[in-house]
Amino acid sequence: MLRALTLGLALLASPLPAHEGHDHGPPPAEPTAQVLAPRVAAESADFELVAILADGLLKIYLDDFATNAPIERAELEVEGGAFRAEARHLGDGVYELDPGPLAQPGAHELIFTVQTATTADLLLGRLEVPDESAELAETGGQDHAWYESVPLLQGAVVVLALCALVLLAWRDRRAPPAIGLLAAVLLACALADLGSPRSALAHEGHDHGEPAALPPTAAANTPIRLPDGSLFVPKPVQRLLGLRTARAAPGEWPDTFTLTGHVIPDPNASALVQAPLPGRIELPETGLPLLGERVEQGQTLAYLVPILDAVDRTTLLAEVAELDGRIRILARNLERLRQLGANAPRQELEQTETEHESLVARRAAIVDSLEERLPLTAPVAGVLALRNATPGQIVSGRETLFSLVDPERLWVEALLYDTDHATHFVAATARTAEGRELRLTPLGGGYELRGHALPIQFRIEPDPTGPDEPYLVVRQPLSVTAQMHHGSRGLRIPTAAIQRGTDGRDRVWLHVRPEHFRAAAVEARDLGGGYSVVTQGLAAGDRVVTQGTALLHQVR
Repeated sequence: MLRALTLGLALLASPLPAHEGHDHGPPPAEPTAQVLAPRVAAESADFELVAILADGLLKIYLDDFATNAPIERAELEVEGGAFRAEARHLGDGVYELDPGPLAQPGAHELIFTVQTATTADLLLGRLEVPDESAELAETGGQDHAWYESVPLLQGAVVVLALCALVLLAWRDRRAPPAIGLLAAVLLACALADLGSPRSALAHEGHDHGEPAALPPTAAANTPIRLPDGSLFVPKPVQRLLGLRTARAAPGEWPDTFTLTGHVIPDPNASALVQAPLPGRIELPETGLPLLGERVEQGQTLAYLVPILDAVDRTTLLAEVAELDGRIRILARNLERLRQLGANAPRQELEQTETEHESLVARRAAIVDSLEERLPLTAPVAGVLALRNATPGQIVSGRETLFSLVDPERLWVEALLYDTDHATHFVAATARTAEGRELRLTPLGGGYELRGHALPIQFRIEPDPTGPDEPYLVVRQPLSVTAQMHHGSRGLRIPTAAIQRGTDGRDRVWLHVRPEHFRAAAVEARDLGGGYSVVTQGLAAGDRVVTQGTALLHQVR
C-alpha cells in the first residue's frame, strides 16, 4: 500500500503530457467577428457624418440627415487641437484628408465645419486611436498569468501530498529509510518545478509558448447583425446599397385613390378640321403647316377640291344644261317686256327679272361646286397636333384632317370605378412615366358610365416654381392620385419603407445612428399615391429606410 501511494505521488508530481487531440492549456479565445477601424460619428439637424481612419487617411462620409443622401461639393474643414485641414471632395459624398497628428494613439476632440450652398453647421466628435503595442502587451500578460497559475496549483497539491507521505513515514517507525529519501527527492522536484513558468508539456500540434499577436486593426466594410437583432452597416456599404431614408411626419392625412388617366385637350381651346365632302387636297399659298407649328384662328390650312362620281357629275351637268335653257328663255322674255316700255305689265316684268337672277345664281353655285376649291380654315388658335392631309390625297367626307390644341390648356381624364367617391375629391396630382408630377384641379365627373367606370376630369395647373414644364401630348397615360375629404391621423411614411415580416406583421427599418439600423413592427394603412399612415410603432421624426429595405433583410 505504501509503495502504491508513493508511486501515485511521484506520477502526480511529474508534468503530464497532453495526448493527441486534447489541449491542457487555456481555452482558445473566441475569434473577433469584426475589427473596426478608428472612427467618429456626428450628426446634427441637417447633416450626418462618419469619419474613418484607415490606410493612413481620414475618409469622411457626409450625408443629409433626413434622407441619408450624399452631400456633394461641400466645404469641409476638420480641426483638432493645433491641427486644421480642409478635406478633398472625392465624389459621392466622400471627402478625404491627411490626418497628420490625428493618427497618433489617443483621444482627439474634433470639430467638423460643413458649408454648403444653403446650409452651414458645426459637428463635434471624438476620435479614439488605440495603441496597438499596449493592447498586445496587455493580451500577452493575461496569457502568462493563466499559464503561471497552472504549475502553482499543481505544486501546491504535490507539497500537500508529500507532507502527508512524510507524516505517514514518521508514524510508521518500521518504514525503511528509502521512504524518507524518496519524499525528500520528490519535495525537491516539486519546489524546482514551481519556479518554471511552464510545467505542462505540449504535444505535437499544440503550442504552449508565447501567444500569437493580434491581427492589425483594419477597416471593416461588412455589415453584420448584432446580437439584439439590429444591424451595423458601415457608411461605405450604405453607399453601395443606396440606402435612403425619410422622416415620419405626423398629421391628419387625407385618403387617396390612385386612378388611371390620360391627357385630353381643353374643349374650349381645341378643334378638329374635317372634310365637309369627298375631295382632293391641294396646297395653300404658304404650304401645309408643320406639326407643332402655331396656327392662328381663320388661317387656311389646306384646300379641298370636291370630287364627284360619274352619276352625280352627270346629274349636275344635266341640271346646268336645263338651267341654261331656262335662263335663255327668261332672257328673251325679259328683253321683249323691256321693249314695250311703259306699256309692259309691271308685275310680269319684275317677276321675270327675279326668276332670271335666281336661275343665274343657282347655275353659278353648281358650277362652283364642280370647279372651285374649298378652303379649310382653323376654327381656333393653337398648335397643330395632328395632320392627316397630303397634297393630292383623296379624302372622304367627315374625315379628320387637322387637330389643334393649346398646350397651356390641357386636361386630364381618369376613370373612377367606385362611384360613391365621385364628389369627394378635393385635390389631385398626376405623375408621368418619367416621374414628373403635375398639379391638378378637379373639375367634376359625368353622369354616364363608360366601360363600367365614371369619367372624372381635372385641369392641369401650371407650376410657378418649375421653369421647364413637362412635355405633354394628348392621350398620354398618367397615374392620377386624388385626395378625398376624409383622412386618417398618424405618421405618414413612403409605402416602399414597409416590408412584410416572417410573422406576417408590417416592419420598417429605422436609421437610429449613423451606422446602425433597427427593425420595428408597425401598424400601417395604405393612403394611396405611394404613401401609408402608421398608427402604431413609430414616433414623430423617426427616420425610416425607403430605399434598400429588402437588402437590409439579407444581412446576417
